[in-house]
Amino acid sequence: MNDNRRTPFPAQDPDQTGGLRPGQVRLLAGIMVLLCILYVALALTPSSYSLAYEYLGLAPQQPLLGTARYIRTDEWMVFTPYIQIAVNNDFGQVNAHSAYHESLRTFQALPLLDWGLLFKPYHWAFFVLPAANAYSFFFMFMAMAFLSGWALLLRQLRMPALAAVLVSTTLFFAPFVQVWWTSNAGAFALAPWAAVAWLGIGHRALRIVASAYALAAWLIAVSYPPFIISSVLALAVLVLAVRRDAITVVRLVDAAIAGAIALAVFVGYFHDIIPIVRNTVYPGQRQSAGGGVGLTSLLAHLFPNLMTYRFAPLPLFKASNDCEIAVLGSLLPLFTLVLADGARLREWAKSHRSSLLILAAGLLFIACWIFLPVPAVVGKLTTLSMVPPARALLAFGLLLNIACAMILVHCGVRLQRWRLLLLAGLLMVGSLAKFLFGEGQFSRLHSTADAIPYLCLAGLAVAARRPKLSAHAASLVLATAALANLLGNGLFNPVQQAGPIFAMDRAAVLHSLQARGSATTTEGVLVAPGGFGGLLPGVGIPAVNHVLYLPQMDYFRRYFPSMSDDDFNFTFNRYHHITVAPDGDAPRVLQGDLVELPAKPLLATPAR
Repeated sequence: MNDNRRTPFPAQDPDQTGGLRPGQVRLLAGIMVLLCILYVALALTPSSYSLAYEYLGLAPQQPLLGTARYIRTDEWMVFTPYIQIAVNNDFGQVNAHSAYHESLRTFQALPLLDWGLLFKPYHWAFFVLPAANAYSFFFMFMAMAFLSGWALLLRQLRMPALAAVLVSTTLFFAPFVQVWWTSNAGAFALAPWAAVAWLGIGHRALRIVASAYALAAWLIAVSYPPFIISSVLALAVLVLAVRRDAITVVRLVDAAIAGAIALAVFVGYFHDIIPIVRNTVYPGQRQSAGGGVGLTSLLAHLFPNLMTYRFAPLPLFKASNDCEIAVLGSLLPLFTLVLADGARLREWAKSHRSSLLILAAGLLFIACWIFLPVPAVVGKLTTLSMVPPARALLAFGLLLNIACAMILVHCGVRLQRWRLLLLAGLLMVGSLAKFLFGEGQFSRLHSTADAIPYLCLAGLAVAARRPKLSAHAASLVLATAALANLLGNGLFNPVQQAGPIFAMDRAAVLHSLQARGSATTTEGVLVAPGGFGGLLPGVGIPAVNHVLYLPQMDYFRRYFPSMSDDDFNFTFNRYHHITVAPDGDAPRVLQGDLVELPAKPLLATPAR
């Protein structure tokens, strides 16, 4: 039987794209292990928690490297404080030091001493190392899981080893991944592992067990449907396009068994809170329709920094923010458009027509959901109603970049002078196009980050003149794309030591808050004017100000007994930040995840 028909993308000799010798592989692996050990020993993290100090009235702190990002409030105001809470409660399942006594078994995994810990290897260090080093281990584990997991998946998709590592690096440092990383690391890093086990393990029983474990660990880490569904969609299209040889009845049955086991683990672990969240106003009743994302986001996959000044939206997109405007982009699509060997591409496309059609159909399907006004009823039939169109950019970017990398690897590249000049010209078109988005504010259109693609292209042009390097032209191009993403986005998240995070001065925080008008209820609960996310409970202060993963209806009903049932349900039956206003008489929903409470009723004696 023709192997090319059974395997759409046959395995390639790694040397065709600059494969490394065994000694070089061992050396690089040793360097990576040493860097990981050093990272954890120094208790480094990408957290933006240094912003919390001024919020809490303490002396300002600065990261060791980079800049803390206010936009990452879901990390430094929510996730990191909840890690502090888990540590302060000796990894128990309930926050005993809180006004709410809330459950710590949430859809964002915390280090807890329960049976779910078996599926949280990234948190095992909390029971061996000091909290600061364990938190550092968590982020190191996730980064290595992402880089190795996606590289192994690409190997299973018939990509040579060096190319797989370079593309995995490009994906890791893509804008979309970096801007969402610190509170969603598990959603990105653990996504490929079930597919890796399913494709790569020959022994049937081991394949089922490994796939089920990887899938359960992924679902428990960050149970955020938009990223999970987007990743599953991209993985399904890639396997269908590239590894149809693996889609056998036996393997499909194994996948179903592994999925059922993982689902049983997930439901068993979260059985108490699944119905609660499903019945919330937000996010339980949130449904999305297609469209709403501007077509400029499509062009941003070709032209880095097209819509941003550094990471912030340009004036025309000021209604967005650093996270919402990001795409999973790189130079790979532009490199493919200009540098791919056209003759070999046409020949290769003829023999892989079905694979390319599947990839194109997958991209078109996702693009329709992102850019076109697809009715919500269609979304319900496809589960995309749980994926806001802007989140589907994850699936689109994964498919586009991986497909482009495959074309470069299998068809080769031509590093001719005219092609490199054309690349430079197209990059210049992208830079000039930013003037269309300035709304007259041309002073904030370009930054030093805009020079990075040009510098990387210049480096590629120089390297192309060296015969030893140009002999591995595809690897050279992939390395250039990886380097551009590393330099452009590698420091979106700072380098922050975790030691201070777990050594906060609670007394100093209390003194600062009292000086700013905070008061204490008859039950000893702090009521602080303003919004603090989960910062106050994170440092061990029982406070009304908090972030509640699960509704606390009984608690609030005591303070607002006269609210109608409908108003009360709409206000408090949700995931939400609790902020306090010094004036007013009634609670207000400021946005889907933000509720403002008046201080006066909270300081009165609650109803029993």
